[in-house]
Amino acid sequence: MIASLRGAVGRVDEESVVIEVAGVGYQVFVHQRTAARLRAAVGEVRLDVHTVVRDDAISLYGFLDPQELVFFRHLLGVERIGPKAALAILSRTEWGVLAEAIAAEDHGVLATVPGIGVKTARRIVLELKGTVDQMGIAPSPGGARSGGAPVERAVDALVQLGFSAPQAREAVGAGLAAAQGEEAHSVEDLVRDALKRLGSREVRR
Repeated sequence: MIASLRGAVGRVDEESVVIEVAGVGYQVFVHQRTAARLRAAVGEVRLDVHTVVRDDAISLYGFLDPQELVFFRHLLGVERIGPKAALAILSRTEWGVLAEAIAAEDHGVLATVPGIGVKTARRIVLELKGTVDQMGIAPSPGGARSGGAPVERAVDALVQLGFSAPQAREAVGAGLAAAQGEEAHSVEDLVRDALKRLGSREVRR
């Protein structure tokens, strides 16, 4: 089992990176925020790795933060959450923000992840709340307690304007992904950005 890799960054795309180690290139699947950081990397990098062995393939999933790897493995313990879904969740915002949202029983940020939805988000919160409580998550600046509720209110506001809940969650989530979880957002900012992405301020029936 491969636990970590250290080497130069080769090709980087939205889903994976090639790490060159002693003349061998290892394809490692990463989430979008990690990919963005690796594109700007100079010299060698180190990735903590989760290895998945199947009959037809060995897949590597890499993380710059070892605690993020721990959180990724907790996500894999949730029913129907596989590696790709777990990476999609971690693409949304910093793992600490997600963990804080789970600890606060706030499923709003999770529900904005494409392919997750409210039902699965609630299951993640239910199954992982005790786990993240034990991890002793420190509050994150602009984290879930200041950002999760605005996400829910922004989605509700868009629904009241006539957009469907899936449309609203996708648009709000796209805005959060574009900001890479680095900024706190007011309800007004989230709604304004979502309306731009939806392409209209008119009520849709």
